[in-house]
Amino acid sequence: MDHGPGALIYVQNAAGSVFGGDHLNLEMHLEEGAALCMSTPSATRLQGDALSVQHMQVSVGRDAFFESIPDMLISHPGAVHRQQTQIDLADGAGAIVAESLAPGRVARGERHVYGSISLRLQASFGGTVVLRDGSTFRPEEADPALEGSLGREGYMGSLFALAQTGRAEDLAECIDAALAKLPGVYGGASVLASRHGAVARFLAGEATLLRQATHLAWDAARRCMRGLPAPILRK
Repeated sequence: MDHGPGALIYVQNAAGSVFGGDHLNLEMHLEEGAALCMSTPSATRLQGDALSVQHMQVSVGRDAFFESIPDMLISHPGAVHRQQTQIDLADGAGAIVAESLAPGRVARGERHVYGSISLRLQASFGGTVVLRDGSTFRPEEADPALEGSLGREGYMGSLFALAQTGRAEDLAECIDAALAKLPGVYGGASVLASRHGAVARFLAGEATLLRQATHLAWDAARRCMRGLPAPILRK
C-alpha cells in the first residue's frame, strides 16, 4: 500500500446496493503486527423499505493497525437500515474508523426521505469497552435538517481514532486543525471520554466537501498515530 506497509482492500457488493431484507456480515481478524486499510470503490446505496442490516466484527491483534474508510451511505426513499460495528483491540493495537452519510439522492431533489438510518459503533481494548457511539435518524419523527441536528448542510461525517496509549489531546488537536483548513465544512475533534483516542464530527453542504473533510481528518490522525500520510483512495 502507498504511504506505508500493509494491505489496502476494497469491499464491493456485487448487487450494487444494499436492499431491504439484506443481512450482511463481515468478520476480519488482524494478526500481530498486521496493517489493513479497508474501503469501498463507491458510495453504498440503500434501497427498499424493509429493514437491511450490516454487521462488522473486527479483531485487531497485538501491535496491529486497522483502518476503515468507506465511501458514504446514500439512501433511497423509504430506506430502513441498521449498521453495527464492533472492534476488539489487543495491547498496542490501533484503529481509525470513518462513517459518512448523505441526505439522499440530492440530484433528484431527495433530502431525508428515508425511513430510518441507524449507526452503532463499539470498541474495546483487552475486553474493556472504551467507546460506544450511536446515531439514529428518523425523518418522520424529527427532521434531520433542523438546527442542532444536521442543519442545512445535510452531509455528515464522523472519524474515530483509537489508541491504547499516547497523548489523546495531541491527536484531537491535529484532527481539529486539519478540519479548520477546509472552508464550508463545520466540525471539530475532541478527546474520547475514555481517553483512548479522539473523535471528529463534521458537516458539509455537498458530497465533494464531505469526502475532502474525511480524507483530511484521516490524514491528520494517521500522521499523528503512525507518522505516515493517508493514501489516496482510487474510486
